[in-house]
Amino acid sequence: MEVGKEASTTVHLDDDKPALEGQFVGATLELNAAEAQKAPDKEPEVGFEGPGSFDRARPGSVIGRQSVASTTSRTSMRPGVVRTDVAAKTYFSYKDTAFEAAVEKCRMHIKPELDGNLTGAWLLTEIDHWDLEHEKICMLTENSLIVCKYNFINQSVIEYKRIMLHCVDTIVIGDFKYPDYSVMPDREHGGIQLRWNRGQDLSFGQKWNPFSTDIPYATFCHHPLIYNPKENETITYNVDDFFESLVQATSKCYDVKRPGEKITIIEGPIVIESYASVTSMIYNQSGIGFFRDRNGVSF
Repeated sequence: MEVGKEASTTVHLDDDKPALEGQFVGATLELNAAEAQKAPDKEPEVGFEGPGSFDRARPGSVIGRQSVASTTSRTSMRPGVVRTDVAAKTYFSYKDTAFEAAVEKCRMHIKPELDGNLTGAWLLTEIDHWDLEHEKICMLTENSLIVCKYNFINQSVIEYKRIMLHCVDTIVIGDFKYPDYSVMPDREHGGIQLRWNRGQDLSFGQKWNPFSTDIPYATFCHHPLIYNPKENETITYNVDDFFESLVQATSKCYDVKRPGEKITIIEGPIVIESYASVTSMIYNQSGIGFFRDRNGVSF
């Protein structure tokens, strides 16, 4: 993973070692990239083990595509949450052409010789390792995922990180849950998590440093704007659509970079290690991680 700011920092991943299976318990799905290559114009064949099934008949994403097809959420959504038009308009990302303009600026960090072509972009919520929610632009390319923190007020890229798809060993989709003995209120919704930790736990320094940039996983859920009744079918804010495209892109990348190996997909709970964080409750309930107009005060 590569993390970039005005002065960028690079973290090198050892991607020569074979991937290990993740530690979380859930229904496991494995994609064989070599088999996927046999039908390049179709979604990769999968073998599912466990209860339920994946509905894979979903459209792909393109930049700027709006409510043209239903993307009913597979991941559970926050119950009872409704964003009115008035509330939605407080998000600077909701302004006309704001997202498209943001993607154009963020794509300056794409390196064609490294990343390949841009295939899709989404506006999602990232949950960091301290349980704080942040508004992020996720740009998926042929070889990488570039996650940008973008200031929608002054229209500038604050920071970005690059995740090489062939380094990702596990993708999890499911509900978020806190550990046993946690006093945090249930999130009551789900999302996805990409892991490139090869089954390793976080080090002490990674876990207890809120500013650590070398966390070997990334967690995403729907953007709050999806709770506006007019936008609940807009794929730009939908983490499920992002998941579908991510699985396909990673499978294809494996075929080139790690032939014969498999990307593991797990359907099961995603644990957020937070026990009694008053800071995260206030931060998330106030929406501080999103660029909004707060009664004349913009941040």
